[in-house]
Amino acid sequence: MNKTRLKNILLVFLLSVTIFSVFKYILSLKEKYDLSALLNQAKEQAAALENEKQNLLQEIDKEKALQEKLTQENTALKDNLKTDEEKLANLGADFTVAQKTIEQLNSNFSLLKAENIALIEKKNTLNTKLSQVSQENDSLKARMSSIAELKKSIRELKRQMRRVGIVMKQKVQTERIIQGNRGFLIRDGKFTYPAKVRIEVTPAPKE
Repeated sequence: MNKTRLKNILLVFLLSVTIFSVFKYILSLKEKYDLSALLNQAKEQAAALENEKQNLLQEIDKEKALQEKLTQENTALKDNLKTDEEKLANLGADFTVAQKTIEQLNSNFSLLKAENIALIEKKNTLNTKLSQVSQENDSLKARMSSIAELKKSIRELKRQMRRVGIVMKQKVQTERIIQGNRGFLIRDGKFTYPAKVRIEVTPAPKE
């Protein structure tokens, strides 16, 4: 009876140990599985972090390249700005010179315009005089074409010559009277008495 009971106790103990061992084994397997899952998850996270790290490094490289490119562009823009400022300064100087040239041209243009107006007025005056001379010439041609007018012109010319002769005679007499002859009719072998002046006019022959 005691042996049977001891066997049963031992069997129960062994069974308990076996059940406990199986439970511990299953628990260990579960923990191993959980740890493996956590390890895989950690590996995946590490891989993701590494991938993200590589992406970040690539982005950093891109940012550095972009920054370097922007720096070069900024330097080029500064150089271009300096060149544009110099060109602008040169353009300002050229504009000042051009403005002075335009002012000089305007002054010359005004002067030429005034001279042109004066020349036009002079031309108009000359045209007027030319028209008058042409009219006088036509009138003279008309008068010379007429014998009666020609004779009339000759008579008028004779009258004018007689008037000139009278004026000259009076002038000569006046000068002689002023000078005086000191009571002599002949002085230095010359007559001091006024001589008779005779003026003859011969008409020009007809053409």
